[in-house]
Amino acid sequence: MNSSRILLVDDDRLLREVIGEFLASRGFEVDTAEDGFQALIKFSPGKYNLIMIDCVMKSMSGLQLMQSIQKRDPNAFCLIMTGYQYLEQVQSVMREGFSDYIVKPFRLLELLNLVKKYV
Repeated sequence: MNSSRILLVDDDRLLREVIGEFLASRGFEVDTAEDGFQALIKFSPGKYNLIMIDCVMKSMSGLQLMQSIQKRDPNAFCLIMTGYQYLEQVQSVMREGFSDYIVKPFRLLELLNLVKKYV
């Protein structure tokens, strides 16, 4: 079994549950948050191997959350989940040296392969 810890942040409850349960069934320890504020409460440096963040959420964008997390822990690795319409914005942030992204809709096995690459 894998002991890697993942923080999954998405305001879509169903998507959060499906992804969380899928990754948990593959041996990952998954904590979830429904928004950036809840994620920041759960986050502490070194606690998670990977933080998966939905790009578009109410009150705080995924990119804002990623930047807040990386200010608190420059070694934190974030995976942004984004739709095509936000891809250019995400890619510009990635050029600044931030983490990686996956484009929605994605297959769970595609996500798993990407997660395994980083944890």
